[in-house]
Amino acid sequence: MIVDHFSHFDFYRGMNKKFDQVFAYIQQTDFETLEPGTYELDGKELFFNLFEYETKSEEERIWESHKKYVDIHLILEGQEFIGYELFDRMSMKEAYHEDDDYYLMDGPLQSMNKLEKGDFAIYYPQDVHKTGIMVNGPEKVRKAVFKVKL
Repeated sequence: MIVDHFSHFDFYRGMNKKFDQVFAYIQQTDFETLEPGTYELDGKELFFNLFEYETKSEEERIWESHKKYVDIHLILEGQEFIGYELFDRMSMKEAYHEDDDYYLMDGPLQSMNKLEKGDFAIYYPQDVHKTGIMVNGPEKVRKAVFKVKL
């Protein structure tokens, strides 16, 4: 897992060609003009989902992880806590969902990061995450989640 502010993306340039594509796309895109939905950048190899939702209590949110994709979450508006734990420290709640590439996991919340506008987080398959947790109460979050195929 990596958490940082987008203004520091140069530190991550060259880590992965697809990450470089994501960072270049973010730099040249006005997300305010985009409606929530799915946007392909390179077919199923690289795409993103634009979400708008209200944050909720930790108990109302779910743990998830992925097998085929790395997630890059970019906060466009609002703030949220995102819980984090290693895959091996969690228990599987349901069998792997092949079509939508996700595991539903279960376990205690022991660690989380606060993400605000302009912050991003990169979650690899071993990084179980629980998004959309409210900070000071429910609030609207607008966020792009880039899916980078491994």
